[in-house]
Amino acid sequence: MATDVRLRAPTSARSVVRLETFTLRHPIRPRRGPSIAWASGHEYVLVKLTDRDGVVGWGESYLVPGIVETLRDLAPIVLGRPAGDILRTQAEVRWAGGGPYARSALAIALDDLRARQLGVSVATLYGGSVRDRVKLYAASGGYVEGEDPELTWPREANAVVEAGFGVMKLRIGRYPIAREKALLERLRRDLSSSLDLAADGNAGYTFGGAVRMGKILGDLGFLWFEEPLNQWGGYAAYERLAEALEITLSGGEVLMSRPAAAEFLARRAVDLVQPEPVIVGGVGEAVFVGALARIYGIASMPHTSNSAIGIAAALQVLAVTPDPTASPASLVPLLEFGVDENPWRERLLVDAFAPADGWLTIPSGPGLGVDVDEAFVRAHADSMSRREAGE
Repeated sequence: MATDVRLRAPTSARSVVRLETFTLRHPIRPRRGPSIAWASGHEYVLVKLTDRDGVVGWGESYLVPGIVETLRDLAPIVLGRPAGDILRTQAEVRWAGGGPYARSALAIALDDLRARQLGVSVATLYGGSVRDRVKLYAASGGYVEGEDPELTWPREANAVVEAGFGVMKLRIGRYPIAREKALLERLRRDLSSSLDLAADGNAGYTFGGAVRMGKILGDLGFLWFEEPLNQWGGYAAYERLAEALEITLSGGEVLMSRPAAAEFLARRAVDLVQPEPVIVGGVGEAVFVGALARIYGIASMPHTSNSAIGIAAALQVLAVTPDPTASPASLVPLLEFGVDENPWRERLLVDAFAPADGWLTIPSGPGLGVDVDEAFVRAHADSMSRREAGE
């Protein structure tokens, strides 16, 4: 006799009836930033979807110009439709010209909602978890305006060690190579050998400068060198740089579609690809990029937005990302985790992320596995909007 093992499938009675957006802004004082710019704030947009039963799903992306208006324009495609109707929804959103940031926020919210409707984690939607915890790397907030990295780099690195992290990513490239070389050599000499280092160039280098700095970082034992050249315009010349460097070259956080990712990987532009769920199209698209990368022998681990929902989405990606090999000597996929002040990372959830000894347990509850503190969001949102089915 056949056994009925069907999950609780969403029906028309469980269709999306409400789409809300919330914009969040938090000033950064003093300003901080990477090699090429100063950031004055942490700014995001959240999307909340609600079905007829009151089940909700949350998504997130960066607060780029026009994203709130785009989300409102896309709302009629989502409203009145089951959250599980993913393929048709995605196709219509693309056809309507929804930008990558808005598409990503919607995709994450839809995954969170449909997984909660089914009573499973988002990772389960994509094949099930292969890990239950992940090692973190502490992501520096970057240079501090008005302060010398000779002071800020050691201060931040020592705080990272005290917090129990085993890996830290520095932001480099604002000062001449010779000067930063001396600072990095001193930092590596003075730091505990238990802390591994990586570096993010944030498009601050010419091709020749990237080759020079990549050699310096390799000699100092850095794990990877992230996006030293301009990313916009298709990551031009990255394959040449990958061939010229011995250190692992990473990048891909501004890939915005499957075709862009396929072209990027086919020309072996990097050794480590870092798709960003809140840019590339959500959890499913980041998982797709990682699977495609493995065909080319390229490692993959998601970039994160430094806000709680983006981190939660990246955790679900990592839950279904296999280790590159079975050897314990392989660099396992890591999770980027900011160590700067950011209330949208620290206070957005009912239960904040709690790293322990440089590791974080992957939430296994329904949806993204985290609960948004909606009262906190409503109290601190810069603006809110709402659309209902049938409007």
